Amino acid sequence: MLAGTVRSWATPGDSAVYKRIDSLNEKAVRWVRFDKWGMPMDTSNCYAVEALRESRKIGYTHGIAQALACQAFVMNMHANDFPRAEQLARESLEWYDQTDDKKGITLAHYVLGFALFAQSRFDEALRHYDLAIAYANRSGAKLEAIYMLTLEGEAYRERGDYEKAFDILRHAARWAETIHVPDVAKKQYLSLAGLFIQIEDYSTAERYFHLGLGGKGPGQTDYWDLMVYAELLTRQHKFDSALYYYGKFDSAHLAPTILRSYLVSKGEYYLYRSEYATALPYLLKSLAYQRQMNDRNQMMRCLQDISRTYYGLHRDADAFRYAREGLQIAIQTDARQNIRDGCQQLYLLHDREGRTDSAYAYYRRYIVLKDSVLNDQTKGKFASYDYEQQIKLQNKEKQLLEVCLREEMLTKNLLILGIFVLLLLSLVYVWIIRLKRRNEAHRRKRAEDELEIQRLEGERSKAALQQRAKELEVQALRSQMNPHFIFNCLNAINRFILGHETEAASDYLTKFSRLMRMIMNHSRHSTITLADEIEVLQLYLDMERLRFKDAFDYRIDVEEDLDTEDIRIPPLLIQPFVENAVWHGLMHKEERGFLSIRMRLKDGALTCIIRDNGIGRKQAGLLKSKSAEKHKSMGLQITAERMALLTGSGEMQHFFQIDDLYEDTGLPAGTQVTLTIKIDQLAEEPVKPIS
Repeated sequence: MLAGTVRSWATPGDSAVYKRIDSLNEKAVRWVRFDKWGMPMDTSNCYAVEALRESRKIGYTHGIAQALACQAFVMNMHANDFPRAEQLARESLEWYDQTDDKKGITLAHYVLGFALFAQSRFDEALRHYDLAIAYANRSGAKLEAIYMLTLEGEAYRERGDYEKAFDILRHAARWAETIHVPDVAKKQYLSLAGLFIQIEDYSTAERYFHLGLGGKGPGQTDYWDLMVYAELLTRQHKFDSALYYYGKFDSAHLAPTILRSYLVSKGEYYLYRSEYATALPYLLKSLAYQRQMNDRNQMMRCLQDISRTYYGLHRDADAFRYAREGLQIAIQTDARQNIRDGCQQLYLLHDREGRTDSAYAYYRRYIVLKDSVLNDQTKGKFASYDYEQQIKLQNKEKQLLEVCLREEMLTKNLLILGIFVLLLLSLVYVWIIRLKRRNEAHRRKRAEDELEIQRLEGERSKAALQQRAKELEVQALRSQMNPHFIFNCLNAINRFILGHETEAASDYLTKFSRLMRMIMNHSRHSTITLADEIEVLQLYLDMERLRFKDAFDYRIDVEEDLDTEDIRIPPLLIQPFVENAVWHGLMHKEERGFLSIRMRLKDGALTCIIRDNGIGRKQAGLLKSKSAEKHKSMGLQITAERMALLTGSGEMQHFFQIDDLYEDTGLPAGTQVTLTIKIDQLAEEPVKPIS
């Protein structure tokens, strides 16, 4: 059909001319796609003009139609002359109607739809987008159909129909995922991000924005995506981050199609910061570009922004002028969210001028439109929630498939885990050797410190010498307590390994390493926060419960108004008493035991009550070995000495009291230890280790 139409206009000798015209049009299309984001338009336009001239000369219908469509595309993307683009696209369609080129007709409808969309003629634009999608489907052009569907969703978004926009963009995203072309799917994610910005769901917008970037940073993508991301940060009041991305634009070398959008975007950044005088030049210059190109969507945006800027500068006459013009265009285009914003701005201006009747009239219109737009936003949010739930369901299905693969690798993982545990045990063994050497170094250092104390006695006052001795002795006492934890923990790990309980061994070893790290960090300070001490207790008790097969439960209760981050106590002060309760009270209990730790603050003293329902001190004394008794005595003695040194008290046991508990029948019911720590007698800040 096309060949017959062409040859009826031309002579048989013109076949070489057809090929030349087709080649010129192909080059125009290639250059217009290459230049679409800001390169000079001269090259593609020159090819299209030459193709049109030669096509008209010989009456080549297809060549005329394609050349006109290319010129319209240039007017849209580069010159931003949307009325001229509309004229060229309509003429192109008239010529394409004489051909059967469905792809060409798709292009012409797309270009015409875009030109109408830019002029805020949404209904006409949507009609041509629908036709473009239909022709693309007939010709099997899935990529083009998805792209047109995306533009249709963005048109509904600009018109304020958020629910419809979301349905279309979601459909486009799903369709894009089926054709396995990553860049197409990423484009849909970016469009969804723009929609989430409109419904003010900024966290979800940011997530979809990063999905659309496909692992690239915002600075590694094109200018449009970079600008949208900066606007998203601005709306979240992350001004420093937004300014960083705006700084990547070289405004002196931007093409007009990008510059006009950059100017309004940067102006809104300063408007959000209430820097009105700085925002105004950007917005006025952008408006001049929008008027020249008749981009009514951006004109409404600029007019509203300029009115708000003048309102902030208290130049109400100028604010009125721009607000009225913006509202007039919004009413003409039926862009409800812009009508709402225009009514709100005029209500504020009339109210400030004292025109109560006019202010009330605009306020009523604003409230009605606000509820209408808010309803659309709510529908959009519900639709987005449904989409999110469907994505979660798909992820769960993927996870079920992954479980099957994990089961196949379970044996291999267990073997790797065993090797890993052995390696960790080797590292722990090496660490213990180093710790022993460190303790020896501590002992040598203690001797050196004692010599230093003797030397200082002749140079400093008696009070300063005593304080120095306290710090040195506290450090020495603290260094004696670390091995007690280490060897108990290693015994537990060894028992798990011998019992082939690799998972329990791994769990226990993780807690052990965390506890050791905390103890080493705490050893650098003479006091730590009560919160840190509680965390150590929880780690220790969790390890003991794991070690004794959940033979007991525990609870730590802290008085509500007790600030655990503000109170400081010596490290490992409460732990020895908790350990005695577990080992000598609960360990020999046949049924499940319970340990309670309660803390409260009264009259400048921290009271800690440690209560267990174990077998009691008397029965424990009959069962425990001499070595255990000796260790208990040593642990309590060291703790008492530490408190005596830190508080300056001569008594070592005045801060704790041990009471035996009995049932009504006279049988032992456990033990209760009450610790009373005078907070005001301890240093408020940690003392630095002596070098």
